Amino acid sequence: MGVKALAYVRIVAREPQRWRDYLTLVVGAMPGAGASDGVDLFRIDDRPFRFWIEPGEVDAFAAAGWDAGDAANFDASVAALRDGGRAVEMLTSAEAAARCAIRAARSVDPAGNVFEIIEGRGDVAPTPFASPIGVTGFVTGALGMGHVVLAAPNFRETHDFYRRTLGFGDTDVPRFKSGPGPDDPDMGFAFMHANGRHHSLALGEMPMPPSRCIHVMLEMATLDDVGRAYDRMRVNKIPVSATLGRHVNDAMTSFYMQTPAGFDLEIGCDGMVIDPATWTATAHQKISEWGHVWAWQAAQEAEGA
Repeated sequence: MGVKALAYVRIVAREPQRWRDYLTLVVGAMPGAGASDGVDLFRIDDRPFRFWIEPGEVDAFAAAGWDAGDAANFDASVAALRDGGRAVEMLTSAEAAARCAIRAARSVDPAGNVFEIIEGRGDVAPTPFASPIGVTGFVTGALGMGHVVLAAPNFRETHDFYRRTLGFGDTDVPRFKSGPGPDDPDMGFAFMHANGRHHSLALGEMPMPPSRCIHVMLEMATLDDVGRAYDRMRVNKIPVSATLGRHVNDAMTSFYMQTPAGFDLEIGCDGMVIDPATWTATAHQKISEWGHVWAWQAAQEAEGA
């Protein structure tokens, strides 16, 4: 039992056109087909969609969509949620079909993060993926869409929920200082795997942000793809959240930029692939080997100059 991969993310947007421009002109995603009710779909591989953008009155992350795989695993996941006291909303057949699924369900984790679980159909889009700006490809397949990082003020409860109820495994469970001062408290993080990707989900012990998300990660095929995306961020005047750097725990070379919803998008390459059957959880105490100068750090350095 357990979910198998991050299938998609749902995002609410007051101005959907901002997301259309951002995803196609900066990220390099391809518009998908078959959306309805004002929803825009965007592709990064052979799946019909990975980004679901729906109009609304706020700019926020709406839900992570997790693929449970087959019918038995879907049933087991729904049963585990109910046995654990979580409310489960079974989506209609039309709603499931819109998600390219046989069945779909929605629930909320103990921190208030909404998520969906699908019994996927394995749909493939009728046309090959072709990035409108020439990205050579995104690393997906059995590893899923990428990863999502969410806030969990009630960290231990939420961490236990994803391990015990949805079957995620711990990859790296460190505690980081929340600031540079000796008296600044530390906060827990849990980087969790659902497949060979180092982490498909991460949880941070911090207050819930207005955007309902910390960041989403997409892995590109090459370092050149990442570098060109960094240039497009600059040319399109997208605020940089963290400069290019290399993480310790998953070895990802990446940068972070703001999305139209306010949370960050991490664009990286060369992420670590693990063997979930033999992996022993680590607890790295350093975030990056090099780089990843965050916007708040750059502002402090500028003030001190």
